Amino acid sequence: MKKHNFSAGPCVLPQEVLKKASDAVLNFNDLNLSLIEISHRSKDFVEVMDKAQHLVLSLLGLENKGYKALFLQGGASLEFLMVAYNLLEKKAGYIDTGTWSSKAIKEAKNFGEVLILGSSKENGFKNIPTSIEIPDDLDYVHLTSNNTIYGTQFKDFPKTSVPLVCDMSSDIFSRVVDFEQFDLIYAGAQKNMGPAGTTLVVVKEEILGKVSRNIPSMLDYRIHIDKESMYNTPSVFAVYTSMLTLEWLSDLGGIQAIEKINNQKAAALYKELDTNA
Repeated sequence: MKKHNFSAGPCVLPQEVLKKASDAVLNFNDLNLSLIEISHRSKDFVEVMDKAQHLVLSLLGLENKGYKALFLQGGASLEFLMVAYNLLEKKAGYIDTGTWSSKAIKEAKNFGEVLILGSSKENGFKNIPTSIEIPDDLDYVHLTSNNTIYGTQFKDFPKTSVPLVCDMSSDIFSRVVDFEQFDLIYAGAQKNMGPAGTTLVVVKEEILGKVSRNIPSMLDYRIHIDKESMYNTPSVFAVYTSMLTLEWLSDLGGIQAIEKINNQKAAALYKELDTNA
């Protein structure tokens, strides 16, 4: 009998994705080589990366709208640093809703002034802050869409004239959202896309290149865009498995289809919890 991991950690991947991924580890594209043995710059893997990036933008409705999809490394924890490195010139606004946003705030303070626009810390992070006022002189606003440790989620996002940055590690591709309202989205793959080892970043190119500091190459989004996520060796297995999951999601009917399934699963689970409370 198949077991299920209900924790907020690694996701449960579709069986067909796991089968294709495991086959590729033994023999990828009938090359008689493993996926993890081939060059990441070979035609076969470049096609994987290209398809993964295309599927991301297609599923999010961001094709031909000035966005680039990147598959990087370091998890969301490195993005706490990279976001501020690339975007924070003077002052940024953060909404503090739990562990992950608090860690992002800590990293941002190394680069400039951080204004806490709203926080539910005094309430044990049991709610999403309301009545958030956003000044128009910020470099960007940062929030975490879903807080797995505390069980809170933004249902509506703040309206702002400054760039909006969102850590969507735990709920990207799980529900229908107007993704065009965000200028930068990042997410660790392990919650909704694939195994740990790669991090998705979706960024609108026009917000980059605005800071005066020198950014180390490995932390510069513009360099990763220019090198098409190949500045260094990508995590080929994690990217490939994520591509398979995104392909599966697209064939299923996209985010709208999976949201319906997720709502049905949630209703069944909460009904059982209420029954046995």
